[in-house]
Amino acid sequence: MAEALDLMERYGSEGVVLLAGGTDLIPAMRRGAVAGNYLLDLAGLGLDTIEESEGEIRLGALATFNSLLRSKPVQVRLPVLAQAASQIGAVQTRSLATIGGNLCSAVPSLDSAPALMVLGARLRLVSKQEERVIAIENFFLGPRSTVRRADEILTEIIVPLPGTTFGAGFLKHGRRKALTLAVVNAACALRPNESGEIGEVRIALGAVAPVPFRVCRAETLLVGERPSSELFAKAAFVAGEETSPLSDLRASAGYRRALSEVLVRRALHYAWREATGERGWGG
Repeated sequence: MAEALDLMERYGSEGVVLLAGGTDLIPAMRRGAVAGNYLLDLAGLGLDTIEESEGEIRLGALATFNSLLRSKPVQVRLPVLAQAASQIGAVQTRSLATIGGNLCSAVPSLDSAPALMVLGARLRLVSKQEERVIAIENFFLGPRSTVRRADEILTEIIVPLPGTTFGAGFLKHGRRKALTLAVVNAACALRPNESGEIGEVRIALGAVAPVPFRVCRAETLLVGERPSSELFAKAAFVAGEETSPLSDLRASAGYRRALSEVLVRRALHYAWREATGERGWGG
């Protein structure tokens, strides 16, 4: 790591491209979308570990999505992340693609970002001069743009253990049932309070704005309320109104906005059932 940071400091201003799994980077370089004078392979830095300790799960930035799916702590403690990881590319892609590389690609349709946002994940960025930890929702600046500086390496993703009275779900819709980019993806997490009301909620959407983002107005609407189909439908409508999608070859803006409402409503029902086991009033 010390050698890598030396190289980043020495050549960062001249354009250093970091190589993790390469499943997004190499095709982008071939078509001229990414350019740099130096390519720095991070494979030897030991950043592929997955560890549970002191109320957190620490995901090395070079942990592949297949390793997340095989990890017992992720399967048991963070099933919403496993749901998202299982829908990223094909088996061959998941064997190479890394969670850190996925986040640093910063495409609006990232599947990993909404799941990590509702889990309250933080990212550790390290340079030769300093180390900083930031909330994941503050990482993205725009399409293909993040707050990571030219001399920094994303080393790990820190996810607090959510505990038992917690439920979360991830949903994705694409033009095919598999091997597809998200037209819209959504993740929701809920925690009830002792009175059976919604004590904590996080909602995140992808592919409907320049960056994946938390849906704050819809979250505020839910906190302190007793859950119902009507309440979740209202929050989902507000979530759809918070989006700013574009029309492209895969979907129109109007379709994306309407689909956001559908996925948020379904994910809220799923998350509440996971948290409480209640299944009697819709879904």
